[in-house]
Amino acid sequence: MSNKNKSFFKTAAITGAVIGSACAAAGNAFIDRFLSRNGIKKTAAAGGVVSEEDCACFYKSDEAVAGITFYRERVYKDVFTFNKFGVCLHSIFYEAEKPSDVYAISCHGYTGDPSQNSVYARRFFEMGYNVLLPYLRGHGKSEHNYCTMGWLDRLDIIDWINFIIDKNPNAKIILHGASMGAATVMMATGEELPENVICCIEDCGFTSLWDQYSIQIRESLHLPPELVLNIVNQTAKYKLGFSLKEASAVKQVKKSKTPTLFIHGDCDSVVPLWMSYTLYKNAACEKERLVVPGATHAASGYVYPDIYWAAITEFINKYI
Repeated sequence: MSNKNKSFFKTAAITGAVIGSACAAAGNAFIDRFLSRNGIKKTAAAGGVVSEEDCACFYKSDEAVAGITFYRERVYKDVFTFNKFGVCLHSIFYEAEKPSDVYAISCHGYTGDPSQNSVYARRFFEMGYNVLLPYLRGHGKSEHNYCTMGWLDRLDIIDWINFIIDKNPNAKIILHGASMGAATVMMATGEELPENVICCIEDCGFTSLWDQYSIQIRESLHLPPELVLNIVNQTAKYKLGFSLKEASAVKQVKKSKTPTLFIHGDCDSVVPLWMSYTLYKNAACEKERLVVPGATHAASGYVYPDIYWAAITEFINKYI
């Protein structure tokens, strides 16, 4: 090989190493900023992903106040189980006032925790159900260091389903979630679930992690999504244990046998309404859809509780 060619390949190798290092650093920075426990805390402290105007209902509406009061005054139990890797899973549990075989598992959104779902817990509890509120990965008292936006959480939900059935073989289980929590329960329905799971209610869940991040990167960071996500994806495989393209609620609902109610506000600026239509269209299960006029992201149950809970109650009663 000539000295000229040797010089060329040496330069190319150095350039490749520099680019590779830069890409790895960028991927690590993205994962640590948005999916690590510390990154999630920073995002929450900065106001989360919903605008200050849109999230006012989460604290000031009558429904929110009732939920917060319920959380502060109603005694709950801390319950634990272990996944197949020996990691401890943590939930809070409200036992029905009268013995009941019905259990609602309600999953919180990104930057949230079980207290965020107290507004839903109160309603399910008043319907006479037992209520389980899990800490999703990377949030609150979860032992996991990284959030997986519902993808690996779907397996934890199955562990919680089995936890309930072990204690009550006659259990009838309702899955519910909002935003990331909605993606979690939808993704869970794509797995083989016990017949004890009677239905699922998803509120403003996204089609896939790739789709959702594409929107955020384009609109918030003003960067080319495909380029950024291909870089991040390499780090995700190493740190999270899966490819971002795997985390698809659409692919999961195509396999679902669990009757599902799809709810979405038509003024959602975080998870666009078209995602709800795509999910509904692709769902292989028995299904219904509720579009709530004027509701922003995850706000349907706060600003229009009568519409929200009437639809949920009617849907659940078909399968209970």
